[in-house]
Amino acid sequence: MQRLIVLIYLVLAGIPSFSQQFEKPKPDADGFEKVQVKVGGDFAIQLQAIDHEAPVELIDLKNNFNLPTANLNIKASLAPGITLFINNYMSSRHHNEAWVEGGYLTIDKMPFLPAADNIMKYLTIKAGVMMPDYGDAHYFRSNNASVLNNPFVGNWIMDAYTTNPGLEVMYRNNGFLALLGTNNGRVNYGRGNDIGEDLVFNWKLGYDKDINNDLRIRGSLSGFHAGEGHSGAYLWGGDRAGARYYNVMQTATATGDNFNSGRWTPGSGQTEMNSYMANLFAKYHGLEVFGIFESMKGVRNNADQHFTQTALQAIYRIGSFYVGTRLNKVSDNDGSTVNRTNIGGGWYMVDNVLIKLDYVTQKYDGPAHGEIDGGKFNGLVFEAAISF
Repeated sequence: MQRLIVLIYLVLAGIPSFSQQFEKPKPDADGFEKVQVKVGGDFAIQLQAIDHEAPVELIDLKNNFNLPTANLNIKASLAPGITLFINNYMSSRHHNEAWVEGGYLTIDKMPFLPAADNIMKYLTIKAGVMMPDYGDAHYFRSNNASVLNNPFVGNWIMDAYTTNPGLEVMYRNNGFLALLGTNNGRVNYGRGNDIGEDLVFNWKLGYDKDINNDLRIRGSLSGFHAGEGHSGAYLWGGDRAGARYYNVMQTATATGDNFNSGRWTPGSGQTEMNSYMANLFAKYHGLEVFGIFESMKGVRNNADQHFTQTALQAIYRIGSFYVGTRLNKVSDNDGSTVNRTNIGGGWYMVDNVLIKLDYVTQKYDGPAHGEIDGGKFNGLVFEAAISF
């Protein structure tokens, strides 16, 4: 029996394990020969078995499959160090029609300006319609059908994600990272103020280093700032794919598609805002730990907002298998809270195919939740996904 256990461990340990990615690494510009286009896709489907309850009557949740989701993505190497990325939603919860989610250009080398080669060894310029690189939490979330980076099914409660037209410049050297960016802060382009009044700014300072073959450490601090008089910034209201737990806590009399079910965020439309996120990530052998502390203060509909999010995620990987847990809490300045616990695991059948099982329990407390104050939901969600 002992020999069998040792044999199983050696087999599992010999399977290549998933490595968490954050900012995309610089490409090999010297290896460029001609324009190359890669077409990829993401597909995901969930089987949901969740119960919910509240002081008010809620809809009857069924144990059944959720709407399958699909992405179509294009990556084009245009010149040495210049790459185009485009992502399309082919099927999503919130928008039924196929449409372009966003696209951007990265410049890691300037073949049209050879004099800049020395400085471009350390710089990456990113421009287009994209998620600002605010915090590290968005590297552990599902983007519609692209779910392989998320060890669980649901995203964070206070889920920062948007696609704004903007520009970022990132400096990297020997593990250190510094980034400065600007964008117009909006998803509905052309409906706000002049661009000079609607510019928002984001930044990040970080350190990411493999200390040795067994230990990797990463820490970062980020900020996102919208000045007074902005026409309405989007940071937590820009995900147009929809939340991953379907129809939870929806009242029997509610109308609309409830595409944000399971989230609790400051929403969108801040006319002034300062938000900060601190993250720590550590990997030692198969154990990965990730933490979030996020604080935002802003003004929305002439009312002050102050939200705080904390989270701790621990994952243990053995070859292509993993198990883990995630604790996530959001609170506001009026004493309202949402608490969520996830327990789950997954199996990378091959590098491009993942199946995972997620047990979730979430509790709502405080006046900000209105009719569902004191409510909760819990249950299992099974998800299968393919990305290539």
